[in-house]
Amino acid sequence: MDITFGAFTFRLCAGRRAAIVLSRGESPLAECALTGQNKLSRDGKHVPTAEGEALCYHAHRLEGDVLEIEQRSRSLRSVMIFRRYPDSSVLRVSHRICNLTKETLGIAQVSSFVLYGIAGDGISSLKRTRLSRFFFFLHCESQPRTASLFEAGLYSSGHASFRRVCGCNKGGWSSKEELPQAILERRGGCFMFEIESPNDWYWEMGECDRGIYLYTGGADAWEHEWEVRLAPGECYETPATAVCFGESSGEVLAEMTKYRRHLLSPCTADGALPVVFNDYMHLSWDSPSEERTRKMVPVAAALGAEIYVIDCGWHNEEDGDVIYPYVGQWRESKKRFPHGIRSIVEEIHRHGMKAGLWLEPEVVGQACTEMIDAYPPEAWFCRDGKPVIVGGRRFLDYRCKAVCDYMDGVVDRIVQEYGADYLKFDYNQDCGSGTDTYGDKPGRGLELATQAFFAWVAGVRRRYPALIIEGCASGGQRLDYASTAQWSLISSSDQTDYRKYPWIAANIFAAVLPEQAGVWSYPVDSWVKGFCPTEDWVRGHVLDETVIMNMVNAMLGRIHLASHIELLGEGQQALVREGIALMKQIAPFKRRAVPFFPNGFARFGDKSAACGLMADGELYLAVWSMGGKGDAVVHLGAFASARCEAVYPRSPATDFVLANGILQVTFPQAYAARLFRLTLWDKR
Repeated sequence: MDITFGAFTFRLCAGRRAAIVLSRGESPLAECALTGQNKLSRDGKHVPTAEGEALCYHAHRLEGDVLEIEQRSRSLRSVMIFRRYPDSSVLRVSHRICNLTKETLGIAQVSSFVLYGIAGDGISSLKRTRLSRFFFFLHCESQPRTASLFEAGLYSSGHASFRRVCGCNKGGWSSKEELPQAILERRGGCFMFEIESPNDWYWEMGECDRGIYLYTGGADAWEHEWEVRLAPGECYETPATAVCFGESSGEVLAEMTKYRRHLLSPCTADGALPVVFNDYMHLSWDSPSEERTRKMVPVAAALGAEIYVIDCGWHNEEDGDVIYPYVGQWRESKKRFPHGIRSIVEEIHRHGMKAGLWLEPEVVGQACTEMIDAYPPEAWFCRDGKPVIVGGRRFLDYRCKAVCDYMDGVVDRIVQEYGADYLKFDYNQDCGSGTDTYGDKPGRGLELATQAFFAWVAGVRRRYPALIIEGCASGGQRLDYASTAQWSLISSSDQTDYRKYPWIAANIFAAVLPEQAGVWSYPVDSWVKGFCPTEDWVRGHVLDETVIMNMVNAMLGRIHLASHIELLGEGQQALVREGIALMKQIAPFKRRAVPFFPNGFARFGDKSAACGLMADGELYLAVWSMGGKGDAVVHLGAFASARCEAVYPRSPATDFVLANGILQVTFPQAYAARLFRLTLWDKR
């Protein structure tokens, strides 16, 4: 029988493998390999698999928006789970396997999603089919790159080719090199997928007798030092893969944006997208103080900030430049805050703002002997009996009750005793392959430990539903949507140069929802740690266009206002207030908008960039000039005949022309930015 669900038609026949029906033939649903089983591919490819070949259709269940297709072999029950959503064409897919034998089975590999025939394997088809990947680096996040499958290395050399195009992550930073998603553009439309794994993940494309196939999954034995041991009757479910089809890359990104909103853990306190001031960037760095905080609080409040975050350094007595190996107790610093954190939190509250504190809950510094002595051996990530240490930090395993109990006490102290309303959870080192402390292979240990950590986070949210939690991992090193869904807002980058941030900000909505994407805005960009600018220095170095560009960088996302804003002149502070007021005005719009990339994705080094958010016939469009002649040209597509106005800043006036579907902006200098609002005439 054939069943249509979402974009797929499934062929379900007793005695045969269940399959997706495609114009090129049928695509089997699942792949799986047992430890010690014959590997059918002689190379690094993950298809085909012996256990996958043995699966046959057994039953299916369709209830509302969920379709489950069960297959069986002599060893396994395999259930593919497809979920659809009412306002998006995305299907969320996961794969559950269960041990049907009376012995423990080792699982070496299990697919989340497989689709054969996504493109033809002839040379002309490979040259026409384009793959967009989203590369990430520290301070250089969200950098899409597009190449044909032929340019990526598939040459139509034959179905037995060992060649694969693949993406892979190993370790706790899920997006340190690449985001776990990609877009395939071909004749007839686009296909997009994302893998929702907070640590290890893998995907590959290659040639086979059905054309080009796609395989996605979490960890496996071949890439991640991973194995699942299933006792009789025990089950394992993969990380999900979300997939969708559309006519263009813009359409599939819009559908994925609408889908991602279903994954979020709601926080009513963050509903209006409050404006955040964070004292880290170009201000306190890792050495906040009571004196500076008391000085900055009224300034931040007067400019419109609604949350004041004291970042790293409110804890510990060590100096900021050596503090990180000592973190772990999470008690207030008497040296930096002699009157206590509670006193400064009350000061923040008196100025009408919520108070936030920074925390790195998954690590303990190697020099923090108090906590190293207090925790039992099973509290740590270990390999071969030795603790995993990276950058002077050990990693905590939240499967250990002592870890959960202590960190529950830390959060209770911060919320109840100190009075904080906001926590920034950071994660500044990558643990590598994982932990074997509990007898698992390191990759499996990492998977279970991360699940335990997020279960602990969920417990914190249940205890304190009004607590806003921000996620960060040295900027944007953990932007998969299994992780991102845990937080109200997420750091996009720790880029320290506002002139480079547009190359990130112009792409970030391909990776993160606009209502989550935290972007730094530091108008007093003083560069060198330890340097304290003066009013005279600011007057000589900080131009109005510097302030405007910093504000536009963050305008369409969530602002993390920072730096010595108290030194700005009244006119420049007015520009900050104007930008913040506009952000508050368009906050409800952000929650329903989808991204718009009129000139495609930005690339580091481009002389201009543009991106926008659109909903209901309305578009807010940010346009940047980065070191060019001061001009930018934007191709507006569906908004070619819209009414256009420059909405930030209101003064000075913006020099622009909209004609023949092209917006041309002339900037007063090489580094500058503006925000526009475009409205379709029939939506006015």
